[in-house]
Amino acid sequence: MAAKLKDPNIQLKSRYLAVNFIGLAMIAAVFAYAGVVEFIKWQYAPFAGFAKLPPQTTTLLKYIFLTLAAAQYLVIKAVQKIILARSLDNLPQAAIVTFALCETAALLGLVLFLLCGNALDFYVFMVISLGFFYLFFPKYDQWEEMVKARRGAKTGR
Repeated sequence: MAAKLKDPNIQLKSRYLAVNFIGLAMIAAVFAYAGVVEFIKWQYAPFAGFAKLPPQTTTLLKYIFLTLAAAQYLVIKAVQKIILARSLDNLPQAAIVTFALCETAALLGLVLFLLCGNALDFYVFMVISLGFFYLFFPKYDQWEEMVKARRGAKTGR
């Protein structure tokens, strides 16, 4: 049994499964935000936002948040590169940080909804967030290839 735990492939698989579970929980949180939006819409109908902002400010805020959400793509790519450059032992950490950054787009949408009251704004950001999760969710095959490539580089193959 102890030999199995020391097998690098089994360790990698177990780390991947743990990270996978965390990622799925964070995706579930995005759907929970949708539940919060629908609850607030129902509870405070008609909901016009807590801030009662003028339409020009609402539009400006929406474009600022969309720009921030789009910038998240570049931030995610950079953070992954920086974390993984140190060591492949950081694969789980890179994945969890990536999940948090993917979820940020949905949080921007939730904040925009709470300020301005337009549920469609939230759902646009929710789709962006879920798109990020789709693009950046780690695949075991990729992890395995990265580890094999790093091992090959260390042994000089």
